[in-house]
Amino acid sequence: MERNSIRYLVLMILSILLLSGCGSGTEDETMGGEKESTNLSFKTIKVENTPDRVQKWIQKNRSKEVEKVFNVNGMTYAIILLGQKSTGGYNVEVEQIKKMKTNSSQSDSVNTVSYEVTEPEKGSVNIQTLTYPVAIAELEGETSQSFQFSTSKEKELEGTELVAPQELTSDGKVK
Repeated sequence: MERNSIRYLVLMILSILLLSGCGSGTEDETMGGEKESTNLSFKTIKVENTPDRVQKWIQKNRSKEVEKVFNVNGMTYAIILLGQKSTGGYNVEVEQIKKMKTNSSQSDSVNTVSYEVTEPEKGSVNIQTLTYPVAIAELEGETSQSFQFSTSKEKELEGTELVAPQELTSDGKVK
């Protein structure tokens, strides 16, 4: 009798797992209309570790709030500038980059960059100097696929502007 109970329990667990759709970890369009996605490998780097042309572009544009993508020297750089801030305590950090399939074709995909912005707490004591928070994600290889940027608080990417990768001249100007 006890043996039948164990068999029944094992059969129930297997049925639940099978019906719940345990699988590859990617979201498929056939399951609830979700889009398939793949995490992309990247590393966060400092401004001084980017190629000269990227450094020059950042220097010229650091006072603006902007999200850009550049292909330079066989690498892709996703850059987030928060613009000029009057105190310390601001930070921006890339959390994740995913390749999202937008259609059944692999060529119809977009790279989504999720990032976190930290602001100083109200009433906190911070250095009183101009700061220019920046986050740079370096990805292997160059890509022609567009990118979408969103903070981790923004759940919906609908209507988010697509940012196409651009090339830079040696003096940091967009080609």
